[in-house]
Amino acid sequence: MVLPRLVNFARLVWLLLVAWYELGVFYSHASSCPWPDETLRISTTSITSPTHVLIVADPQILDRRSYPDRPPWLVRLSQLIVDLNLRKSWRGVLRQNPHAVVFLGDMMDNGRFAMSDDEYEKYFRRFKSIFAADENLPVYYLPGNHDIGLGASSPRYQFSDHALERYVTHFGALNQRIILANHTVYMIDAPGLVDEELARVSAGMSYSQWAEARPDRTVAYLQSAAQSVSADPDQPTLLFTHVPLFRPEHADCGPLRERGTIRQGRGLGYQNLLTEQASRLALQSLRPAIIFSGDDHDYCEHVHTVPVTDTKRPSPPLSVPEITVKSFSMAMGVRHPGYQLLSLVPPSTVGTSPSFAHQPCLLPDQLGIYLNAYLPLLSLTLIALLAANVRRVLLRHRSGRSGDSLSIPLASSTEEDDVNYDLPPPSAWRSKDFPRAAWSRSCTFVLGGQVRRVTLSLPGLVRLVVRFLWSSGGGGRDSDSARRRDGIVKGFTRDFLEAAWAPVALFVAIAWWVW
Repeated sequence: MVLPRLVNFARLVWLLLVAWYELGVFYSHASSCPWPDETLRISTTSITSPTHVLIVADPQILDRRSYPDRPPWLVRLSQLIVDLNLRKSWRGVLRQNPHAVVFLGDMMDNGRFAMSDDEYEKYFRRFKSIFAADENLPVYYLPGNHDIGLGASSPRYQFSDHALERYVTHFGALNQRIILANHTVYMIDAPGLVDEELARVSAGMSYSQWAEARPDRTVAYLQSAAQSVSADPDQPTLLFTHVPLFRPEHADCGPLRERGTIRQGRGLGYQNLLTEQASRLALQSLRPAIIFSGDDHDYCEHVHTVPVTDTKRPSPPLSVPEITVKSFSMAMGVRHPGYQLLSLVPPSTVGTSPSFAHQPCLLPDQLGIYLNAYLPLLSLTLIALLAANVRRVLLRHRSGRSGDSLSIPLASSTEEDDVNYDLPPPSAWRSKDFPRAAWSRSCTFVLGGQVRRVTLSLPGLVRLVVRFLWSSGGGGRDSDSARRRDGIVKGFTRDFLEAAWAPVALFVAIAWWVW
């Protein structure tokens, strides 16, 4: 009875583990990271409820081109695992009941790639399916370099000529201005600004000249926004950008970053930071109270110093914090994905106190779940079931040595005068009556004063191995009797399947539910 109890115990443990790590842990992480309203309530005397904004960076849902060096089946498996993780994370985060959502760009890993319209539509529908939300929830998008491209493409990786048009059609305007809780929020086309800056410098033009020549692009948008900001200096401004702003080479990112820092760099389709001149343009034009950026995939906090250019009203330089939000995806090189919570209240309700507060939140370490929870428990389960079946078979053979039903005709032990020396005629070896004998080995020894001979035959060895590993055959017809007569391999396989079917069914049910 020990083995059935072990199987039931393993099944129960796995059911609890799957229920927790495939669903419970995602809800638990969301519940453990509340909106940062307490900071605002301390300083406000108004009963105004804060506006809650969920900030998501770089979900970058995968497609068949995401891992060109992997075989197609592994790319598909990676896509399914990451999609399932994104769906579970999104379901958990939506329990926070945000009033608005802002995606900081790179919604799709290869949205900029040259593909057919049908393929892009399927790609976009998959993104909307993963991040499904109530139709009354406002959702805003910023363009990322993986959405619209940045710089020139290569013969191996061609950017689409329709990338900008597709983005605007499916996600909205490249540059946007919205109002949230009496805060002016600017969302800019940072990849476009990178390309503009390179072209402007090459042309030797000033920002004013460039804005006049390209009135529909980001430089002109920033210069136009500067006039609006100057007209209403008392209304706080927030800046959302995909590419982080320039900072010194070895600037620290704070204790929440997993590794390294953000340094300037450029390559095929990316640039790590805006240039120093473009960053200064954005800061001086908008004079934001805070900046939220993405692209880097890891968390970073940095404070920019902005000199005031208004000579009529001299004032000390502004200190503008920038928060680079963690990627929402497990596939972007960080062990703990994340997101940002932003609480806003109308500035008139708090006087001189801050009218906004933000909070970084972490998502479960999906890779850690596989490596530190599932893999060790799977190894322990396999070892326990194998050891229990080895013990069962050994005890069965030990108890059956005196019984005929469990005797193994592996060898014969006889005295010398029991040997039959009669041989068939030579011609009989080729007849069906006298087939060639199977392999056998004999050993003669003296035991108890008698000469004995033991013969090992191949059929006997085969029967022993089959009985020991698979099944001894015979016995009763009921399931308990059949189980007792199973060999190690057959019994281990049976027990593993009995322990595994329920947890696997629960895993599939959860995946189907979140899908």
